[in-house]
Amino acid sequence: MFHLRRLTIAVILIVATYIGLSTLKTHLDPNKHKPDERKEDVAWIATSKHWLDRQASRAWSKQRADEDEFVKQLDWEEVTKPMVPGDWEGDGRVLKEVPQFVLDHAPLVHLYSKEEFWPSDIAEHLMHTTPYLNHTNMYINDSQHTVHNLNNLNAGHGPKELYMHSKEDVEERPDWLGSAYNKPIPYPEDDDEEEDVETYTEFTDENSAAFEKEDWFDPYRKPEAKQAPPISESSFKIQNPRNRKKRSPTLPGPGGYSPAPSILVLVDKGNGILDAFWFYFYSYNLGTTVLNIRFGNHIGDWEHSLIRFKDGVPKAVFFSAHSGGLAYSYNAVEKSKRKATRGRPVLYSAIGSHAMYATPGKHPYVLPFGLLADVTDRGPLWDPAQNYLAYHYNTSITHNQDAKSIHLPYPSAAEKNDILQPAACNPTAPMGWWWYQGRWGDKFYELGDLRQWRFFGENHYVNGPFGPSYKNLGRSRPCQSGLTCTILESIEEGKGKSWITGLRRRGVS
Repeated sequence: MFHLRRLTIAVILIVATYIGLSTLKTHLDPNKHKPDERKEDVAWIATSKHWLDRQASRAWSKQRADEDEFVKQLDWEEVTKPMVPGDWEGDGRVLKEVPQFVLDHAPLVHLYSKEEFWPSDIAEHLMHTTPYLNHTNMYINDSQHTVHNLNNLNAGHGPKELYMHSKEDVEERPDWLGSAYNKPIPYPEDDDEEEDVETYTEFTDENSAAFEKEDWFDPYRKPEAKQAPPISESSFKIQNPRNRKKRSPTLPGPGGYSPAPSILVLVDKGNGILDAFWFYFYSYNLGTTVLNIRFGNHIGDWEHSLIRFKDGVPKAVFFSAHSGGLAYSYNAVEKSKRKATRGRPVLYSAIGSHAMYATPGKHPYVLPFGLLADVTDRGPLWDPAQNYLAYHYNTSITHNQDAKSIHLPYPSAAEKNDILQPAACNPTAPMGWWWYQGRWGDKFYELGDLRQWRFFGENHYVNGPFGPSYKNLGRSRPCQSGLTCTILESIEEGKGKSWITGLRRRGVS
């Protein structure tokens, strides 16, 4: 009897803890958009013949699923064709260079020392995946879904239906999933970081005073302000084209070089404001653990950082992390002290999830007591500027909208007159992949799949991500999500803070 009572109490405590933590996570998570996985799980459970299953599905379902919106089609032949200098003479879409100041302040990324899933090439990723409509193979030839024509999959399908499904069982961990051959080349020993790595940049600028922040923080902030002309082409300097030379992973190269190209997207917001988005792609996202149980794995992983410039001067850096992120004043973030990269901002990529942070260490988020946390350290240093594809993107300013309230395309690209063009340094860079509206990985596995389970309302495997065009590139403020955006003024201010703090604190308005 005594043992039965203890067992009953233990079960009650476990159930109470589970419910309590699940409720706390729901309350703390700033992303109130119900995941598609949860909605479909509810529908799947509701078909069960067991009464308890059906009741559980009703308990989870408090919001109805959004209806799929089909994408209006562009003239894809016109949008995706290669561009060369001289096209559209007199048109604003002629190819432009990447400003030298963007490259001079390009980010450096410390990947985790024990990382197992390294940067990946989107072209190679497509070779190992095949188009699916939800869980159904579309049986399309490999030549019909490359970085040049991936947008053709959109025809007749909604973005929530399209997935790039792994051809191999991901539980077997095929080599391409980890992309270990894309691990950045080490820097020469004589180019190591100087001592005093905890001392951050002394970069100063007389225009960075707090009272002038409104000048660059939010373009078009003052309705009465006259719009300044776009950044003059004369301020651009021709970059060294060596970054486009592909190297075999077995051949020597400069320190920090990875054979997997990063993606640089430049968005001119007007009033002298230029946003430089650096996108980093990985073929696999290893989820985080709670109580030694892992969830959140998915095929394909898009991460990004943003450096905002005002009249060619860097003003802010945004670090993406999960569905949010933190923004810092450019003065605040750590800068490289290496001879070859001195003065450039340093970012840290978390093991598995690849979320971006400003410091090494443990970064708790959502759940209390550090139950859910990313971890970063000073592992291999990746220099994305050594190998990248560069584009200029013209899109509507989204002002203070939350990224989660925008269902891209918002509206369709045709209605917004969105224009993507390669930079002059890579005039034949592929564009079809950019306009692809589906996900870059598998659809989450159903609960009947042995690879799948759910804990705290989160799945072991979740849907692959949408591409860069879903990252709210028209944002008026540096933060991707949240109706407020706080710019942290020191690295110390950001330590120990999760990204939800950055979303919920009162920002500049």
